Amino acid sequence: MSEEKIRELEEKIKKLEGEIERLKAVHEIQNLMSKYEYYHTADMQEETVELFAKKTPDVSAEIADWGVYEGVEGIKRLFLGVHRLIPDRTGTMFIHTLTTPVIEVAKDGKTAKAIWLSPGVETTRDKKGRLRAYWAWCKYGVDFIKEDGKWKIWHFHVYPIFMTYYEKSWVETSSRKVEREERGFHIPEHLKPDRPTTYYWEYSPTAKTENIPPPPEPYEKWDGKSVAFPLEHVPPPKFINSHRDEDSV
Repeated sequence: MSEEKIRELEEKIKKLEGEIERLKAVHEIQNLMSKYEYYHTADMQEETVELFAKKTPDVSAEIADWGVYEGVEGIKRLFLGVHRLIPDRTGTMFIHTLTTPVIEVAKDGKTAKAIWLSPGVETTRDKKGRLRAYWAWCKYGVDFIKEDGKWKIWHFHVYPIFMTYYEKSWVETSSRKVEREERGFHIPEHLKPDRPTTYYWEYSPTAKTENIPPPPEPYEKWDGKSVAFPLEHVPPPKFINSHRDEDSV
């Protein structure tokens, strides 16, 4: 076999190995987000925190109009604090599913972007203590990063679509009305976000639907186009206390 043929085979093998790694990454990322949903349903907030990157300083999460929580301490404040504001979970239920995924893994295998539609149902108490059932649909836009050989959530954003009572259509009410007026949801001062909400949209009879977050496109390496913060340019990550030789991807 000629040296040229050997080089061609080596290039093909290298290309196939890269494709296999990216396919594995898609599967691992889907499992990671599915774990998030199972933990969310079971109020396993400590386990949820472990799904997020720990060695990437700009790890962040934004949910609806709650604001942006940044850094490991911000992630803990959101999930161990805000998500634990319901003192008694008896009778409550939060189920969010994952559908219609678009997952793109960078060709260099270091980062990934993904979006999902999420039909959901919730049961919680209103201000008078009565259990109420709701339809709650949203979208997820999540950037992922490979940290010490494992995929972790890097930037996380829950985009609401609608939330309404079980017995009413989404034309008749709104997410904010349900949360603020009926549930009495309020974030206390010590659990406030690190910065304001970057984007908020929900269905209303006068609103036009928007393609945000947009489905990610194939990319070579991190390009600043985040599906969690689509209106911002997000710089490459930097790592702390990592075995990586390089400072950033």
